[in-house]
Amino acid sequence: MEFKTREINDIAIYDLEWEFKVIDEMSVALHKHVKSQLEKGKRHFLFNLRDVTYLESLGLGEMVGCLISISNLGGKLQLINLLPKIRLMLETTGLINVFEIADDEETAIKKFH
Repeated sequence: MEFKTREINDIAIYDLEWEFKVIDEMSVALHKHVKSQLEKGKRHFLFNLRDVTYLESLGLGEMVGCLISISNLGGKLQLINLLPKIRLMLETTGLINVFEIADDEETAIKKFH
């Protein structure tokens, strides 16, 4: 259970490949990793949620924490490839209006510039 990171130009892309659960320590590692990238000067972040099949309060909280950390430094975070049930959760919580969401990686990358 881990996430993979890669870069395209100045964009840090996180391919999230696990289920977020309350007991999942990886969600905390995600925010720590984002903070370390911010310290290195990164400002554009893309979370690929294609393989996130479940999103509970801790995982959602970590994503919001990442968004706050990124926004506070003038950066931008986009989410892509949301499964229908993840999109529904974001709609239900009202966070669909907080996160910037793109349909796919190519569209999101164009939005950064």
